[in-house]
Amino acid sequence: MTNMINLNNIERKAFRSMHQDGLWDIYVGGSVLSMSVMARSLHSDTFPAASFVIFFLGILLSLLIYRGGKRFITTPRLGQVKFGPQRKRRKLIMILVLSGIVFLQLIILTGSVLLWRNPQWAFNLGLSNMVPDQEKLLVAVIAALFAGPATVLISYFNENMRGYYVAFILSLAVFSLIWFGQPIYLIIAGLLIIIPGVILFIRFLHQYPLPKNEVSNGG
Repeated sequence: MTNMINLNNIERKAFRSMHQDGLWDIYVGGSVLSMSVMARSLHSDTFPAASFVIFFLGILLSLLIYRGGKRFITTPRLGQVKFGPQRKRRKLIMILVLSGIVFLQLIILTGSVLLWRNPQWAFNLGLSNMVPDQEKLLVAVIAALFAGPATVLISYFNENMRGYYVAFILSLAVFSLIWFGQPIYLIIAGLLIIIPGVILFIRFLHQYPLPKNEVSNGG
């Protein structure tokens, strides 16, 4: 029984250490910074194609940094870890729950678009009587709910406490973007997420140096 508890503690420690490299924070922060470019274009009269290209390249670069960092920096230092069936079951539950949330969000988004394109439907539902500030507040709250819950769930299942901070920053930034109409809030949010990630990454490099055989092979 004691051995089983020790193995579970070792597995949990190994699992949590996989999230201490800061790469996930850098990925999310970089993605948010990329979204600020798109948000700025949405508030202008024209939508330049360059903004979409920059947004796409920013997301792609953030993803490449995350994947490349995991493969060439994190794995050589921590090794390839295989987790037990309980951890895999938690991952499956996370995927199923997130799929449900995404499906619900798609329904809300589709309904919002349909009501926007069909004012008569909104009138029949009594939504057309809302004053502009109430409508903006409703949109801002819904948008914030799009950003927060999924990040919270990912953090819960991955036992990543920093994810709750990221979820709060994302929700606040999206709400402020809609309410104030300024993409600067996404830029601030991206920096508040990415800077701690860079600090964690540097700390990770010092805490987990490359094994001697890896350094020898690299030389």
